[in-house]
Amino acid sequence: MRKNPTSGPRPKRDLPSAGIPGYERQLIAVGLRTAANFLSKDQLTELFRSEAERAMALARSVDEARGRQPVLVGRCFGIEHGSRHWSVYMTLEHLVIVNSAIAATLPRLFSGLEVGDTVRMADFKPVPEAGPEQLSDLANVVERYTDMVDKLGNLRAGIRYPHPWFGELSAAQWHALAAVHNRVRRRQVQRILRSL
Repeated sequence: MRKNPTSGPRPKRDLPSAGIPGYERQLIAVGLRTAANFLSKDQLTELFRSEAERAMALARSVDEARGRQPVLVGRCFGIEHGSRHWSVYMTLEHLVIVNSAIAATLPRLFSGLEVGDTVRMADFKPVPEAGPEQLSDLANVVERYTDMVDKLGNLRAGIRYPHPWFGELSAAQWHALAAVHNRVRRRQVQRILRSL
């Protein structure tokens, strides 16, 4: 006799709004603080740039139709459930949005100025219509971001601003987050391409 698949306890799962598991948040928060303490601003900028360039190179390897196709990938470290069903171009747009926001935040923190708005994760979601224009958009953001960071002094100075998952972060820690985030999303692009 077959068991009814709807009977019995249902497996727990995080809802898309749940973000990433608590233990991952803690590990990432410690990793960001460690990276900001032990890596120079220039080393983090190089990681930021190289990971973004790798993501763009991967995106250039597909035609537009495949680049627009959302693919459900398995959840991996640092990626919340709600972003597992994106296309290559959606992932690049997310990088454009996040890196632009961090670029606007760093100078304010460095200068000791309040940032104002609270970070809301819903504000960083890409649109399903994202297309190949995200390649040039991301390239432009990477140039603006790295130029801006180069002009700032010691990012360990200034004030802190809270991330909803990782707590109060200094400008140096936000810079580390931008670099690590580019790596996480570059890995997501690789997973999407493997599944196409």
